[in-house]
Amino acid sequence: MSCQIRLTANIQDVATIRRCLFPTDDQRGSDSWLQLCEISASPTGDIIVIANERKIVVLSSKWDPRSSLSEFIITYSGSIHEYDKVKSVLCLPIVGQSHSTHVGPEWTCIAVAFDSGFVRFYTESCELLFEEQFHYENITSLKCQSQHSPRPDISPDLHPEEIYVHYQSNICVINGINLFTHLRNSRELLDKAQGKGDISDIPQVHLNPRKWGFQDQAVIHDTAVVGLNLSSTFDHLLTASTCGGFDTKYRTVPPNNTLVLACGCKPFFGIPLCTRRRITASTHRCGQSCCKGWLTGSKPQIEKQTASFAMQPAEVMGCRFGLCDLRRTATSIILSPDHKLAAVSDALGRVLLIDAFRGVTLRIFKGYREAQCSFIQVPEERKSKHRIGNKVAHFLVIYSSKKGTLEVFSVQQGSRICTFTASKFSRLLYITHGLMGYTTTSKSKYVCQFTTVFVDNDGQLKEFLIPFHFALEEKNSKRARDIHLYKKIRQLVKSGEYDDEKLSKEVYNTCTELKTIEIKSQMVDMLLNNKDIPAEVSRQCMQYFVENLAEDDANNLKLICENASLILKFYIFVKSLSITEETNDDNGNLEKIENTTLNLDAKELKNLQRLLDLSTINNNKSNEVHVSFSDNAVFSSADFLSTFDLSKASNNIFLKENVDENILFKAAEVIFKPYIVNESVDYEILREEILKSKINIKNIFELLMNYWVNRPLYINLNLEKEMNNLSRTIYALVKTANKDMVTTEYSEISKFWSEIREILANSSRPFPSLMAAILCKCVAQKIETETQMSESSTSLDDENIEILTQENVQWSLLMGKLEDISLLNIILSSKPIVKDCSLPKLEHEKNNISLKYILTRGKGCVSELVAQWLTLAGLNPETIIVSEAIYKKNNEDDSTSLENKLVLPEGMRDEMLMGEPILKYLHLLKLQFPYSLEANSLLANMAWEYALAWQKDIQNLGNLEAAIKCTTFVENIQIKQGLYQLLWNTQLKIVNESACKLINKVGKLPKERLCRQATGLSDYQISLFIGISTEFLDSFIDVAQLSYDAPQNIWDNGGQPLVALAAQQKEVNYDLLHLHYQLSTVLQMITTFSVKHVKPVNNLFEASVVNLLFTDLQKKVQVNWTKSDIKINASRTQFLCKIISASLETVTVNREGNIYSMEHVKWMSKCVTLARFWNLEVDVIRRFQVTQLYLNGFDSFADELVPAINDLNELGKQLLEVAAKRLLQFLTSSPNLSENISALSPVLTQHFDSLDDKWCAPSRLKHITNLATQVLRCLDENQAERKLAQLLLESCSNLEEINS
Repeated sequence: MSCQIRLTANIQDVATIRRCLFPTDDQRGSDSWLQLCEISASPTGDIIVIANERKIVVLSSKWDPRSSLSEFIITYSGSIHEYDKVKSVLCLPIVGQSHSTHVGPEWTCIAVAFDSGFVRFYTESCELLFEEQFHYENITSLKCQSQHSPRPDISPDLHPEEIYVHYQSNICVINGINLFTHLRNSRELLDKAQGKGDISDIPQVHLNPRKWGFQDQAVIHDTAVVGLNLSSTFDHLLTASTCGGFDTKYRTVPPNNTLVLACGCKPFFGIPLCTRRRITASTHRCGQSCCKGWLTGSKPQIEKQTASFAMQPAEVMGCRFGLCDLRRTATSIILSPDHKLAAVSDALGRVLLIDAFRGVTLRIFKGYREAQCSFIQVPEERKSKHRIGNKVAHFLVIYSSKKGTLEVFSVQQGSRICTFTASKFSRLLYITHGLMGYTTTSKSKYVCQFTTVFVDNDGQLKEFLIPFHFALEEKNSKRARDIHLYKKIRQLVKSGEYDDEKLSKEVYNTCTELKTIEIKSQMVDMLLNNKDIPAEVSRQCMQYFVENLAEDDANNLKLICENASLILKFYIFVKSLSITEETNDDNGNLEKIENTTLNLDAKELKNLQRLLDLSTINNNKSNEVHVSFSDNAVFSSADFLSTFDLSKASNNIFLKENVDENILFKAAEVIFKPYIVNESVDYEILREEILKSKINIKNIFELLMNYWVNRPLYINLNLEKEMNNLSRTIYALVKTANKDMVTTEYSEISKFWSEIREILANSSRPFPSLMAAILCKCVAQKIETETQMSESSTSLDDENIEILTQENVQWSLLMGKLEDISLLNIILSSKPIVKDCSLPKLEHEKNNISLKYILTRGKGCVSELVAQWLTLAGLNPETIIVSEAIYKKNNEDDSTSLENKLVLPEGMRDEMLMGEPILKYLHLLKLQFPYSLEANSLLANMAWEYALAWQKDIQNLGNLEAAIKCTTFVENIQIKQGLYQLLWNTQLKIVNESACKLINKVGKLPKERLCRQATGLSDYQISLFIGISTEFLDSFIDVAQLSYDAPQNIWDNGGQPLVALAAQQKEVNYDLLHLHYQLSTVLQMITTFSVKHVKPVNNLFEASVVNLLFTDLQKKVQVNWTKSDIKINASRTQFLCKIISASLETVTVNREGNIYSMEHVKWMSKCVTLARFWNLEVDVIRRFQVTQLYLNGFDSFADELVPAINDLNELGKQLLEVAAKRLLQFLTSSPNLSENISALSPVLTQHFDSLDDKWCAPSRLKHITNLATQVLRCLDENQAERKLAQLLLESCSNLEEINS
C-alpha cells in the first residue's frame, strides 16, 4: 500500500469568498489569493476562517450525501474591524462542562490578532466576546497549546492550556483556564442580552499573562514554546561550570526552565530559557496593589492596571545557545506533536530538522524555497500488548510552492518516501492543538479530524494517508514490498475480474516474489481460506512453498504447506470423479440382496425389510426417511481443508475437533458419493490416493459412516446397489488400514471397530446406522475369515464356516439395539393419527433419537418418548387400557382384572383397535419394549407431560384436566398414589396456595386484575381451576383409602424413573389430605357463587389447623376435628346457609311446572358433607334448605324433603313465617284488598306487622293453604304457634270462599 492524498472536503462559492476578501482588487487576489490570506481550520473539521486585512469569512461544514464529502459553506462574511488589519487567526474548539471522555466541542471561538497589538475573541458569528492589548507592538503570530493532543489515541501526554501571542520583541503567554472561563461567561451574558434585545457592554476581565522578552538575537520571525525542560543535576552543574567558571556559585537544585525556540537571524536559531523561579514585575505589582487595597480598604484601580499592563516590561529570557550563520535567516518554525523535533525553514531554500531539547541539527533538506512544513504521526497497524502502546512513526511533509510539489520524508530515516505534484498557489495547514477549555485535568478520547490539511486555491481540502511500514529501516523494506504484493493479489481475488489462467499466473508469480516469512504465512492463509481460488492454483503455490521454504525459518509453515498440498491433491482427485445416478424402482425390496456379493443372514434381511416397509409411514407424500443436508452452494477446496488439522506434526493428517456437522457431511459427500452411487469405480485407486494423502484411516472411516448415515435415503431407489457399493468401500478401506489394527484374537475386541461402533451408536439416524453395522459386520467377518484361511492355507470356497468371536458378539449386540432404536425412531418420527381424540394435542420439539441418546437418558427414556408421541395425538387414556388388555390376551397373559374393570360390550375392544391406527404401531413398539411401554407407565408419563404443558401455559386448564384424567386411569394403586402426590406438590399446590391467600384477604373472588397479579389466572379461570383441584383432591382421597402392599423392586426388567419416583412416595396423612379437600371445597363454593365471607380461612378453620395448610401431605401430625370454637361453628353455619341460598338460583321450572334441581342437589350434598366434617347439626342445614325452597316457591320439591327433618317443631315455626309472608304478599297484590282483610282475625293482622321485609316468591292461595296445612302437621298441640297456624289456615279458607 502506497502513500495517498485523499479528497476529504470542498469549499463552496470560492468566487464569492474572493470577492469578499478582495473587494477592491479586480483580480480578486489572482491565483495566489489563498497565500495572501490568513487561514485557520478547526481541528474538529467544522469551521474554517479566512481573513485578509480587515475582511473575514467564516465557513461551516455540512455533509453532502451525494458526494459523501463535507461541504464548507459561508456562514459569515464582512469586516471584522474598522481600521485594524488582521495579522493572524486561530480557531479554538471549546468543550462543554461534561466530564465524558468522548465529549466534543460545544462551540468554536475565533481568536484574531491585529497589527495594533490587540487580540480579540469572537463567536462563530463574529460577535465580540473579549479583547485585550498585551503589548504596544505589531503581532507576528498567534499560536496555542491544548491540554490534549489532536490525536490522544497516539499522544496521550497532557500539557497546560496556553495561548501564545508573539510580538516583535517578546511573547505573551495567556493561561487557558482563566481565558476560557471568561469566554464562557461572556458568551452566556451575550446570549441573555440578545434574548432580551438589550446588548450591553460585556465586562472586561484582565488575565495578567506572562510576558517573556528576547535578547541576544537581532531579529525574530517566529517562535515555538516547547514547554517545561527538566534538566538533570549533572547537566545543571555542567552548565553552571561552563558559563561561570571554576569558582562560580551554583544552586544545588536545578531550576525549572521553560524551553522556547526562536528563529530569525544572528543567530538564525536560538534557544532562550525562562526560569520559573523568578517573579515577574507584573506579578509583583499585582500583589502589591492587592495588599494595599486590603490594608486601606480601597478598591484597586483596574483602569490604571489596564493601561499599564501593555507598558510593563517583559521578563528577559537569556539565549542559552543557538545556531549561528550570518547569511542565513530563518522564516518559520513548527514543532512535532511530541515536542521533541522542530522543522525550521530559511530564506536559502533549506528545511532544517532540529532536536528541540539538544539544539542539534539532525537533517537538512535542500531546494525548498518558501517551504511550508507539517508533521504527521502514523501508528503501527498491529495492536501492541505493551502498556505504553503501539509504535508511532513521524513523517515530515514539505510543500514547495515554487516547485509545486508535496514531498513526504521519513523522520527516522530521513529518506524521501514519495512526491506529489500540487498547485503552486495552495496552503499547507498544520494544526497542533485539539479541544480547548478543560477546567480540570481529565482524559479525552476525542480524535480530531484535521491535523494536517492541504488546501487548494480551487477550494479542495485534502488529507494525507501514509502507511506505517514506510518508516521501517532499510532491512524491513522487504516487508513493505511484500505487503504491497499481498494486498494487490488479494484485491484481484476480491474483484473477481480474472480467468483461471490469469489468476494462476498472478498468484504463483506473487508467491515466488515474496521474501518475508510473515507475509508468506498470510498468503498461505488466504490461499487456504479463500473459497474463490481454485484448488489447482492453491496446490501449485503450496508445492512451491514446500520446495523453497527453509525449515529453519518456517518449520511450522512448511508443515502446513506440505499437508495442504496433500489434501488438495486428494480433493482434486475425488472432484474429478463423475457421478452417474441410475434409478430402479424395484430395488426397494432387499430380498434380492441374497444373490449379491453380500453374505447377509435371512433374519437380518427380514428385519431390515420390515423396517423399510414401516418407514413409509413417516411421510405419505415423500418416501424420505430423514431430513437431508440440503445446501446448493458449491463445496470449495477451502471448506474441504477447513475440516483437517494441517498444523499437527505427525505421520497422518487428522480431522479437526468440533467441526460443524454440515461441513463434515459435505466433505464426506465429496469423497464417497462417487463410490456409493456409481457402479464402475476402481477401489484400488482410492486406496492408493488415501495412502498418498496421509489422512488417518480412522478419520476416513468416520467420514464414510457420516456420509452413509446422514445422506438422503430413498427406499424406491438403488438401495441394493448402494449397499453393495458401501460394502466394497468398507472392504477397500479396511485393506488400506494396518492389519494389526483391524484383526484381533478371538477373545479380544478391536479398538478400530469399537470406534466405528461408537460412531454408529451416536448417530441420530439409527436405521442407516443399522444397515452400516450389518455391512461392517460382514466385512469384519470376511477379513477375519481371510486371515484365518491364509494362515491355514485353505481357500474360502473350500470351507464355509462361521467364526464366533468377541467381535461378532459386539456387532450382534449393536445390531439388536440399533434395530430396536430404528423401529422407535421411525414410528416416533411419524405423525400419529387418532380418531378418538379426547385430550388436547401437545407440541414437542423433535428429538434426534440415537442409541447413545437412549442410553444416556437412562431408564424410562422410552416411556417418556412414546408418551410425548401419544400426547401429540391426544389419545384417549381408556384406549391405552384396552390396548394393554388385548396385548396381554394375545400374549396369553391373565387380563381378567382389566376386563372386569373395563366392563366393555363384547366386540368393542376389537372395534376400538381397528378404528385406531396408532395402536397398531404402539403394539409394534411393545414387542420391542414390553416393560417400558406398560399401560401404567405410559399413562403416568402422559399425565406428567400434560402437567408440564400446563405449567408452561397456566391459563390452558385443558392440559391440567387431561393430566388428571390420565392419572385416574392408572391401575397400579402404589403408582397412582405417588403420581397424585407428585402432581399436587409440583404443579397444583403453589397456585392453590396463591389463590387461597388472595380470596382469604379479599373475602371473595377478586376482580381480574388482582387475580392475574397473584396467580396469573383471570377470575373466571381461578373458579375453574379450584373446581378442577377439588375434583383432583376428591379422587386423591378415594385412592388414599385403598391399601397396597409395601414397595417392591418391580422395575428390574425395565425401569421408569417417573414411575419409580411415584412408587417410592410414602403414604399421605389422610387427615391433612382431607383438610385440603375441605379448603378446596370452600374456595370452590366462594368462587362459583361469588359469595362474600370475611376471612373465610381464618373464620371457617381453627387456628391450629390453618398452620397445617399447604404443608407436606406426608407430615405426621394429628388433626383434631372434635374441638371447635362456638364462633367458628356459627361462621360455618352462616357460610353454608349462604351457599344454599346461592345454589337455589340454579333451580329452574319449565312451563309444565317440572322442577330441575340437579346442581342444587349436588351443592347441597357438599354442604351436608362439610357440615358433618365440621360437627355441625345437619338438621339445621336441612331445615334452612326446606325453608328457602318454600320461600322461593318450590313447594313440591320442599315437600319431598320434609320427612328427612328431625326437629319438625322448629321447622313448623320457620314455615309459619314463610306462610304468613306468602299470605301477606297475596293480600297486597289482590284487587279486593279491603274485603280480603276483613276476613282476617285481628291476631293474624297484628302478626303481619311484625314480619320482616325479606323477599318472598308470589304464590296462589291454594299453595298457601297447603303450606299452612304442612305447618299444622309439624307443630305440636301444646305449642303457642299452633293457634296462629290455625288462624292462618282458617283465613285461607275464608279467602277461598270470598274469591270463589
